[in-house]
Formats: sequence, C-alpha cells, structure tokens
Amino acid sequence: MNKKTCVVFGANGYIGRHLVYFLKNNGFKIKASDIQDNFGSFDIDYFKSDIVNVDDLKGIDWAVEYVFMFAGITGTRNGFDNYEKFVKVNEIGLLNILNEIRKSNFRPRVVYPSTRLVYKGSNLPLREDSQRESKTIYAINKIACENILEAYLNSFDIPYTIYRICVPYGNNLGTDYSYGTIGFFLDQAKNKGTINLYGDGSLRRTFTNIEDLCNQIILSCLNGKSANQIYNTIGEEFSLKEIASMIAVKYKADLTTSKWPDLDLLTESGHTVFNSQKIEKDFNLKLNNSFTNWLACI
Repeated sequence: MNKKTCVVFGANGYIGRHLVYFLKNNGFKIKASDIQDNFGSFDIDYFKSDIVNVDDLKGIDWAVEYVFMFAGITGTRNGFDNYEKFVKVNEIGLLNILNEIRKSNFRPRVVYPSTRLVYKGSNLPLREDSQRESKTIYAINKIACENILEAYLNSFDIPYTIYRICVPYGNNLGTDYSYGTIGFFLDQAKNKGTINLYGDGSLRRTFTNIEDLCNQIILSCLNGKSANQIYNTIGEEFSLKEIASMIAVKYKADLTTSKWPDLDLLTESGHTVFNSQKIEKDFNLKLNNSFTNWLACI
C-alpha cells in the first residue's frame, strides 16, 4: 500500500473541498467523491457517489491509508422536519461506508468530523471528556456516529480519528463566503448594512481558520498517535458580539440585538469554547492564522 493515499467523501462541501486542496498540497494521492457530477474547484481524481446508496460504494478500492468521511448535512431547526434525511445521510451513510470497508481486506483509518454541538454548553473550556448533550437531530447524528465508529473499531478493527470542530471560517478557494456564523455576519454587514444578534451576543465560541483546521487534521493524522482518538480542534476564543463588532466596523455596518426566537433559544447550546490541549500537546500544533488578520485582508 502506498503511503499518504486516501478517499475523501463530501469533497464538494465547504470543509471537504478545502481538505482536498490541502491534502493535495501535502502530497496525498486522492480519490475524491460527492453526490454532484463533478468536483467544482480544481482537477482531481473524482467519482460521483451517493453514500446512502450502497451500490454507489461497490467497487471502491479501499487499499488506502485514510478515508475522510466529510459527507453529510447540517442544520438545527430543519433537522426536526427532515429527520429521515438527516438519519439516512449522516448515520446510514457512515454505516454503508464502514460495512463496505469491513467486507474488504483493508483497514484504512476513517477520519470523521464531529461538532461542538455534541457538548453541553459550559462556562469552562470544554475537554474531550466533557458532558455531552443532544439538542438537535444533527447533534444526535454526530453522537451516534462517534459511537458507531467505536463499535466498528471494537468489532472489525477499523481505526478512526474524530475531530470535534467548533466554528470554521475563511475561503482559500474563491472570493465568495457564505458559510456558517462568519458568513452570516458578513452577508448581513455587506448586503443589509446591519448585523443582528440574538440576545446580548455574549455567547462564546472557538473560531478556526479553514487552513488551520485542515492542517491540524492532516498533520495529526500522519502521526500514528492519533489513531482511535477524539480531538478538539485548536482555535481562538471570541464572543459572537466581538466577532460581529469587528465585522461591523470593517463594513461600516450597524450592530443591533433582538430577542431569541423561541425554538432557537431552546436549541442553543450555550458557551462552547474548546480546551485543545490534547491535540496541541500530542502534535505540537499551533495556529498560523488569526481572525483579525484574516478580516483585514478580505
């Protein structure tokens, strides 16, 4: 088996396409896949697959070092209305891949992105062993998938590494930016001239530039110590108001607050700031980007 070979599912997603880009820069031989007909960013060995359809996974060569499982759907309130789709894509999709691997003669490590939303919010930085909580279908999916990976390790010796991701930002592959919290604030500032925060904006998060996020995943994966481990990713701590205020200043936008919508308040996790000492100590990793420098350059 050649070193640094991988399959990437979810290659057209926000994190997925950046991961492919940085894997390529790190010398990986990549087979990328997603549900779309083509890979939308640059030339890569690409094949179309729907992970919910087992037939689409037949014939995949699992003789690789890593399988990056970044296919899935996200959301908070919409999960309650589309629970069947969330379960099929986020859980059955992973199970389909794992079952195809277990029927093969190979045992690539499955690299999986989890989320801050598996945690019960806390005023203290969250460690990997902090209390978990599921306020959304998406969070339930992620907790289930973490447990599924553990089960397939125990029963079929399929190794894994799980990365719990807080709030990623940035775009190395274009000028458009519409992803997640930062994208929402940027859109409001540029197109509406006002950023609106629910509540007082005091909720705190860990924010990680997409380049730093991908490099943390790739560099730690290359070290055998990361096998069968869960890691919080490294980032910078800000409140939502601090982030929104910096964006508002740059784009000369107003900053307003409003009452939380009832369902949003019920599903809000609270403060989710990561204690990332585990990944920092295991691999001596540090950030190369800061939010303030990134914002100044866009």
